[in-house]
Amino acid sequence: MTTLSVSLPTSIRLAQVLGIMTSAFLSGGVLCVSYGFIPSLSMAPNTLLVRQWKTAYGRGAAAAPVLSIVCTFSYVYLSYNLAFTLNQHKAEVYALAALVTGSIVPYTLIVMKNINGTLNRKVQESKHLDRTEEYDESKAREGERSQELLQRWKVLNFGRGLLPFTGACLGIYATFYMTS
Repeated sequence: MTTLSVSLPTSIRLAQVLGIMTSAFLSGGVLCVSYGFIPSLSMAPNTLLVRQWKTAYGRGAAAAPVLSIVCTFSYVYLSYNLAFTLNQHKAEVYALAALVTGSIVPYTLIVMKNINGTLNRKVQESKHLDRTEEYDESKAREGERSQELLQRWKVLNFGRGLLPFTGACLGIYATFYMTS
């Protein structure tokens, strides 16, 4: 493991810290939802399940894009500032970290669009019910029941969480393990 050089400007150090920390934080938050929150949520009645999912999704939708922007731009800044130096390879790794981490937004908008839409429709269908009442899912198609949707969403969300995790690993590698 190489030691950090004291000759790097503060802006580079700050970008390294922001990139690694925010991508690791974002990844941890997303992955905790898949394997911490969703299994607990699965024990709730369908009406409450979809409403709680909507609340958690709303909080994530407010925080994740901001964190994604911060870490992506941190890695872009690092890549740009190292691109025309002797650290070309390090710049490429930071660029890859930016690409992978920033791809969480299109992944969410493209890959998860249908399942998010279906779960949001379930929320709308349950609005008129008390949270302890169940809505009838007996006529729901295979794969369209709340529990099934939630399990599929959990897997897709896990894949989503691996994107900033990979970005954090690349940022750590470029910062601490690549020689200047």
